[in-house]
Amino acid sequence: MSKKSFVKGAAILAAAGLLAKLIGALFRIPLMNIIDTEGMGIYQLAYPIYAFLLVISTAGIPTAISKLVSERVTLGDQRGAYRIFRTSFKLLFSIGIVTSLILLIFSPLFAKLQSNESSVYALMAIAPALFFVSLMSAYRGYFQGLQFMTPTALSQIVEQFGKLIMGLIFASAWIDKGPEYGAAGALLGVTLSEVAALALLMGMFKRNRGELFDNIRRSPKPEYYESERNLIRKILNIAIPVTIGASIMPIVNLADSVIVINRLKSIGYTKSHATSLYGMLTGGANPIVSFPTIFTIALSMSLVPAISESYANRDWREIRHRSSVGIKLTLFIGMPAAMGMAVLSTPIIEFLYRNMDRVKAAATGELLSILAIGVIFLTLIQTLTAILQGVDRVIVPVKHLATGALFKIVLTIILVGIPEINVRGAAIGTVICYGVAAILDFAAVIRYARVDFSIRDFILKPAIATGVMGICVSMTYKYSFKALGSNIKSTFLSIVVGVFIYILMVFATGMLRREELELVPKGDKLARVLDKLGLLKE
Repeated sequence: MSKKSFVKGAAILAAAGLLAKLIGALFRIPLMNIIDTEGMGIYQLAYPIYAFLLVISTAGIPTAISKLVSERVTLGDQRGAYRIFRTSFKLLFSIGIVTSLILLIFSPLFAKLQSNESSVYALMAIAPALFFVSLMSAYRGYFQGLQFMTPTALSQIVEQFGKLIMGLIFASAWIDKGPEYGAAGALLGVTLSEVAALALLMGMFKRNRGELFDNIRRSPKPEYYESERNLIRKILNIAIPVTIGASIMPIVNLADSVIVINRLKSIGYTKSHATSLYGMLTGGANPIVSFPTIFTIALSMSLVPAISESYANRDWREIRHRSSVGIKLTLFIGMPAAMGMAVLSTPIIEFLYRNMDRVKAAATGELLSILAIGVIFLTLIQTLTAILQGVDRVIVPVKHLATGALFKIVLTIILVGIPEINVRGAAIGTVICYGVAAILDFAAVIRYARVDFSIRDFILKPAIATGVMGICVSMTYKYSFKALGSNIKSTFLSIVVGVFIYILMVFATGMLRREELELVPKGDKLARVLDKLGLLKE
């Protein structure tokens, strides 16, 4: 089994992660058109419970496996590395069975707590997936510890393609029986996609088994074997803190799935209407908001090792420089994305969900326009978290996100219970959650990474470029719709105009300079082109 370089391995995972996230986001669009807002509401009631149990069972353990395996391989102890894999496999096998049974057995209780007994079928359909994902986590952690990233990358893509294909097939086949069955069909597709991804990993393990065992046989036998109990303790010591951090937002989403519908029903909404509103929020608007994070996640993945390297050398000048560039690039993506979603919120919804009636599209568009504000904070959180992780302050962003989550839960309970606000209160709570976490993270980055806060570079320049773009996009849509009478053509034209105007404004305001642009992949070539056009400032 050939080793991959760290940079190449990171690039493989980044590319696969971006593709998987894109496929996953696109999955929600046809699914909404098939099962409508009520079916999507039921789907979204089941998914947070699954996601929460999934975090508990798998979030931190693969990280622990890869770290411990990597340490043993570095010492030439292939036997010890394989023992960690076997021990963790047994641990995850047990955890997978327990979590799957919990979700399966208590599905009626979870559905009752959410005030929607129809979600029981969806919960039961996705329960087995917890077992298969747990086993996958053992293989992924082992392969990553060996610096062999391709299996993890391929399995992520198989997961998403399987969900896209099988989920839509089963949703289409079962929707005639009712929205609850359409949602269950979509989640059965998720379960089957995990089976397919696990089969791929097992196949790749079997194919490399000969080389792997040759390495183990050549590895010297240790004087004594560490007990399984001690290995499990080491795994859990690493896994538990990571799991706590990763569980915050799933807990918030789980709380939302209980709070929103119950609060809506308390102010007079029927179960069906409340579920439909919840579906508009979580299945209609939320997936669109996640699109810009495809780019900022990739940015954050590259920032962690870059800043960690500078921190190890205590090169504070380079830490400040790289952190500032990361923040600028995040605002470069997040602010125009937020403005575009806010200005074109309803046209975007009508463009993507063509089977949705105009009343629902307008309501979903309003939710998107609120959540769009949170895009700026959400993208910043990812970058700021990466910077803090790079300077060895891993727990700091976890605390900040937990603080934001507390604001979110309290505000959702209060605001959703106000009839004039209703489900919009949950969207407002989400924006406040991200806003609080981002502001606290920003303060921590200034403190721990010693970044100089520049109002001109971080606020004024991006705001001017984004504001001009927003005005042009709004006017373009207004007049093109009058002339063309087509939402699809007008929305597409408005986006193209917005991108063009924004790029011009970025260089007109000097938002990105040569040294910053050259840090972006292929940025040196782009800089030379812009130089010839006279658009790049030194």
